[in-house]
Amino acid sequence: VDHWDDQFIYGHADNATGDTVRLSYFNELYGYDWHALQPLLKENTQLNSVRPRLQGGTVYAELIIFEPDYLVNISAIAACFEQYAHSPVVYLLNKLKPESMKSDLLVMSGMLGHMAGQLLDEDVFAEGLSPSYAQSAKTFFCGHALELLALGKEALAEFHFHQQAQEQKRNIHHIVGEALPETFRFFDRRRVILEPSFFSEMLGLQGRMDFLHDDQRLLIEQKSGKGEMDRPMYRLQHAVQMFLYMLLIRYNYRRQYEHNNRELHALLLYSRYEEGLVSLGETRPKTVFEAIMMRNRIVHQEMLLADGGISRLIDSWHTADDLNELRVKGTLWQVYKKPEIDALLQVIHGATPLERAYFDRLFTFLAREQMLDKIGNQTKENSGFADKWNSSLEQKLQAGTIFANLSIVEPGQPYGEDGRRRVDHVVLKFGDDLLDTSLSPRSPLLDVSDVSNFRQGDIVILYPYPEDEEPDCRRTMVFRGTLSRITTDSVTVSMKATQPDARLFYEGKEHCRWAIEHDYFEASSSALYGALFSFLCAPKQRRDLLLLQQRPQVDTSQKLVGDYGAFNTLALRVKQARDFFLIIGPPGTGKTSYGLVTTLTEELCDPTSSVLLMAYTNRAVDEICSKLVEQQLDFIRIGSRFSCEEPYRPYMLDEKANSCSNIDALEELITRTRIFVGTSVSSHQRLFRLKQFSLAIIDEASQILEPHLLALFAATDSDGQCAIRKLVMIGDHKQLPAVVQQRREESKVDNPLLLQIGLDDCRHSLFERLLRAYRDDESVVFMLHRQGRMHQQVAMYPNEAYYQGRLDVVPLEHQTEPTPREGSGENGIDDLLATRRVAFVDVPAPADSLSEKVNIEEARCIAAVVERIYLQERNTFSPLSTVGVIVPYRNQIAAVRKAIAAYHIDGLDTITIDTVERFQGSQRDYIIYGFTVQRYHQLDFLTENVFEEDGRLIDRKLNVAMTRAKRRLLIFGNAQLIDNHPVFLQLTDYLRRRQ
Repeated sequence: VDHWDDQFIYGHADNATGDTVRLSYFNELYGYDWHALQPLLKENTQLNSVRPRLQGGTVYAELIIFEPDYLVNISAIAACFEQYAHSPVVYLLNKLKPESMKSDLLVMSGMLGHMAGQLLDEDVFAEGLSPSYAQSAKTFFCGHALELLALGKEALAEFHFHQQAQEQKRNIHHIVGEALPETFRFFDRRRVILEPSFFSEMLGLQGRMDFLHDDQRLLIEQKSGKGEMDRPMYRLQHAVQMFLYMLLIRYNYRRQYEHNNRELHALLLYSRYEEGLVSLGETRPKTVFEAIMMRNRIVHQEMLLADGGISRLIDSWHTADDLNELRVKGTLWQVYKKPEIDALLQVIHGATPLERAYFDRLFTFLAREQMLDKIGNQTKENSGFADKWNSSLEQKLQAGTIFANLSIVEPGQPYGEDGRRRVDHVVLKFGDDLLDTSLSPRSPLLDVSDVSNFRQGDIVILYPYPEDEEPDCRRTMVFRGTLSRITTDSVTVSMKATQPDARLFYEGKEHCRWAIEHDYFEASSSALYGALFSFLCAPKQRRDLLLLQQRPQVDTSQKLVGDYGAFNTLALRVKQARDFFLIIGPPGTGKTSYGLVTTLTEELCDPTSSVLLMAYTNRAVDEICSKLVEQQLDFIRIGSRFSCEEPYRPYMLDEKANSCSNIDALEELITRTRIFVGTSVSSHQRLFRLKQFSLAIIDEASQILEPHLLALFAATDSDGQCAIRKLVMIGDHKQLPAVVQQRREESKVDNPLLLQIGLDDCRHSLFERLLRAYRDDESVVFMLHRQGRMHQQVAMYPNEAYYQGRLDVVPLEHQTEPTPREGSGENGIDDLLATRRVAFVDVPAPADSLSEKVNIEEARCIAAVVERIYLQERNTFSPLSTVGVIVPYRNQIAAVRKAIAAYHIDGLDTITIDTVERFQGSQRDYIIYGFTVQRYHQLDFLTENVFEEDGRLIDRKLNVAMTRAKRRLLIFGNAQLIDNHPVFLQLTDYLRRRQ
């Protein structure tokens, strides 16, 4: 868009020639009037004109899509057609409302809906003989244990949950087994796809359907609620949802739609009713127009919120009546909706100026982060979900954001009746050209992890594409799942929705390959808004603590029960703290092994205590689990089994629930279990309704953004008391921070009220803000200072530059072993390794380079050193512990791997070569760090995490890289280039003096 007036929108086409376009607001064919777009427009707004026709130099579009890269969920659009208003404000209110504000009746109805969905899936699988209700209930019970317990047996009985579910099971069995085959002769349950997802940048929509025939002739959406067939509000919401699904199929998949002779049956399955199969018939143009315009208004509202518009919106609403656009007065409004909205608004308007400033600023930060997660950041390559269609296959391969050219290994090619089996996971084999990069020739030893940023536990999308085309997730249905295994030649995806027949992965896909890309789980981001609102609802003492209006309390009368030797001081101070405590864990000091375990052990000395253990990443949670297993402590792990290492899966809640015969047994299990473990982003709200915790320990706290911890600080139990009495946060703000899309210019804070409480940048963690406030208060802050990882000479620079000389060695034997002053003189590299614990090797800039992210000369130097390390350590060499290589770019990882492969040493093909972000938490005897960079501007990338403390420049990335080494550290780079940055000049000056 360039400009607009009351008649036309003027702009230029997004094509090679940038043709001038004049777009009309009107479409006489359907009577659409798009003038409502005017308040949304600004210069450079992107619009999609869908099914346009050119007449007299003017473009007339059937549909106009505002900022189409921002995909909106179809069900969220439908939910905006409320009884009291048809407005995007409903979208905002639904995000703000925390789990704790939802009525038990609403939660119960939602649980019944989940149960009905499971029953529908089971009947599709069964082909005539579905599981008994007892078997179905057991399966549902294990998968939703916390939710059912939190609701309570009495509420379940009063709701007649099992009676309703049994009734729905009978109705579903009749509809799937009789009504559908009688109504549609082509219906075949073996050809049903369960929960396929679709992404349409054309329409700016995404959706997950319940039930789709694989030829796209039959679409079914299940509804399980009481009275949903009869109430006008629900009928409209359901119509909007189904019409948008139909629109998506007709427009995105036009070829298939035409192949079907435009046959598309969209039905609602009201599973509460025996004759609950209802056809919507043809789409209604007026409803489609209103739905698309609602989608446009939602996107515009989201962009306003990301630009700081939350206060302008909320301040214009004083009571629920201000939002009652349709002026309804019925029971639904008076008894349910109005009190709920009034309660929400009263909490916000009742906040103090400081609380409100805090809420508004963090809300803007979250909204902008979510927007960038969707549409991408112009300063970061391959960012945002929209990268899936805005970047080419080559760009995505270079960035490591796609697995393409995959072929299915499992399930195997089905034959005869053997094809009829469930598919809960898919194993795919990498193609020969998967790992091709700009480097040549390709090494057969190149590890898939070297050129991708996929890791076990990642949520992903899986989809087919024609083998002679580039993969494009917009052109096909998409399966969602979790990466449960990655090897050098294959990858396994555990399906989010089990599919009824293996044929779905073969028939009609004979000339297709498969692709995997990262998914975006919007529910996780949306939950943060509810957590932010829950802060305003928290007990005043907690709000004041977080906003530094009240100092943390200490009870010096508390004494230790256990004896922890050198850690007695830490254990005592943690025990005496009443509100929170911060443990600083510099590299190698055992923040998990000692800080967490010591704190936990002392807390468990009180037989009435219960402890919640959390970390940001599943990898760190696995490490916590390993410590608990070592200590022979029983625990329950909350989360997805696919994100959990195999040894700890028996501790998963669903596994333990499976051994419980009934809800009483499960309740007893929850009550007697004293330790619960999970990620900090897991939903613990239902657990808090069942259990109060005397302590929560949060590992990796310096990597967790402030909004991510608010739900824990604000959590209340069923009596409105703090669900967690004390929180201990363990971290190190001088190591890598949380990954954030926003730049400093976008995340900085300028409100004086917030600056007074130390909130100057929303990218910083709560751990860091509280540490700055209480860094000199030994009653709530303790720094672990004895490190057992690095040789004392390796530790010298990080200790002096970053930790004020406060780190001591344990000492362990490898930390004090002598360093020869002279080598043998037979090999220069051997002499360097023998006589230097830390060394900088100056590598001149290459004369010619394929890419600024590939430095061949440096890769060859690194490979030469790795080869000599192997020869020296061959008797005890281990790929997992001897040597690791850290470089900043995936392209350079491939270059180093190939340079090492040229030595043809089998033992080196599996050593870890990775970025510093992937190395945090790891260690090796030898660490080689290669700067790689060849241009001045690349120094900004290397130093993006530098900050100043007490007049010192702290480079978090460099600190992590250097402190992975136990015995020796070698650094490679072009001194002439890197000396242009003061951080690196300080390092090279130090190393020159040492050498």
